[in-house]
Amino acid sequence: MARLFLVLSFAAGLVVADTDPQIWGFGEHTTGGALAPGKSIYTVKNFNELRTALKNGGKPDDPKIIYIDGVLDGDYLADGTLATEAYYARNTQYTWERYLNSFNSTLKAILGNSTDPADAEELKIIEAQETHRQAASKEQEKQIAVRIGNNTSIQSVEKAKFANIQNAYLAINFTDNVILRNFEIYSPIDLFPEWDPTDGALGNWNSKYDGVGIVTSSNIWIDHLTLSDGDHPDSEEPIVFGKRVQRHDGLIDITEGSDGVTLSFNKFLDHDKTHLIGNNDAGNLGPGDTGKLHVTMYGNHYFNSIQRSPRVRFGDVHVFNNFYQGISSGNEKITYYIGMGINSTILSERNAFEINGTESMTTKTKLVIGNYNGYKFKDVGSTVNGTDVDLEAIAKTKFDTAKATQIAAAAAAGKAVAEWATHEYTNEVFAPDYFYRQKKTEDVKKWVLANAGFGNL
Repeated sequence: MARLFLVLSFAAGLVVADTDPQIWGFGEHTTGGALAPGKSIYTVKNFNELRTALKNGGKPDDPKIIYIDGVLDGDYLADGTLATEAYYARNTQYTWERYLNSFNSTLKAILGNSTDPADAEELKIIEAQETHRQAASKEQEKQIAVRIGNNTSIQSVEKAKFANIQNAYLAINFTDNVILRNFEIYSPIDLFPEWDPTDGALGNWNSKYDGVGIVTSSNIWIDHLTLSDGDHPDSEEPIVFGKRVQRHDGLIDITEGSDGVTLSFNKFLDHDKTHLIGNNDAGNLGPGDTGKLHVTMYGNHYFNSIQRSPRVRFGDVHVFNNFYQGISSGNEKITYYIGMGINSTILSERNAFEINGTESMTTKTKLVIGNYNGYKFKDVGSTVNGTDVDLEAIAKTKFDTAKATQIAAAAAAGKAVAEWATHEYTNEVFAPDYFYRQKKTEDVKKWVLANAGFGNL
């Protein structure tokens, strides 16, 4: 029997009775496949069975419930063989070595000056490597990407020992009403990452696939998942062109006008770019981000999440009672936790941050906030290493610094100041219009560790 508890609405000031489980937040209207008939309830034991279940007998948007029993690996083909880099690149002339050589101007000059026809042919292949890389990447995407249709619930079988989806991109694209609950996701490995020498001052490696990509979708509840890079963390990748190769993108990204999303009681483990909410500063993809991207995040455990926990553009994002653990020094040190992007509005309440490392408490506290031209942020009662902190002061200082830099740069270039830099920092943000209950900050760590992740329903 579901236990009964009281849910306190801080927004409305009311106390009401409700039952567990409870969806709080902007995704509270999500029902998933609750109305699925018996013929649309599936148990799947491999990735191809998942594909079939999602098609739901030719009606992919009708209500359906899919139970996971085992390990579902997206790299296994329909005939049971394992697809490799060589398989995906079989119709191209891509190789990793040739791709790296395509950025080697010295080698290309040697080949170009050679009179050997073989060298001329090799130069031709090297100079076409980006085209070959893209073609191979499309082959991988065709295999590992699956669209999750409307009115879908995916969860583990009861008391599952293994319920894992790996090397697969779960695409919630142009979709309404999806529940993902109580299983593991190993973020897909991009076998064909891209080197972009123009990304930042020194260039960057970029990968293509999220664990879960929520694009132009609404009413989504993601609950009690455990998400990580699995056995292939980027921390073990080599450093090439001065940057570590990245073969993973976001764990859960929410973009292009998506709306009404709740992330609750999930574990996000050992990952770099964990959540992107809103994917460009113009907010002009899909139906547009203005007035969209309402996201609630609570009860989640972030362990060694280096950045984007989350990074927000345009959205109204409510982040409360989450537990963050990380380090302030070493190769896997935190860049920031909560990223204030352009036109974002963030309400942070009673989050507990635990940051180890040799740096001072002041330095550690500054790592909580990253500023990317956002100016609306409020925090109530959050702590760093058990100590009360003024995160709003840090947010204001970082915004004011970014604003001053932009004003000076605009003046020097004789250009107009960017629109975001015409604003003043404010802690006046939205008041949630839904019922929710908060834990005291000192209880958050124990509460989250006891409840978050696969197997802790």
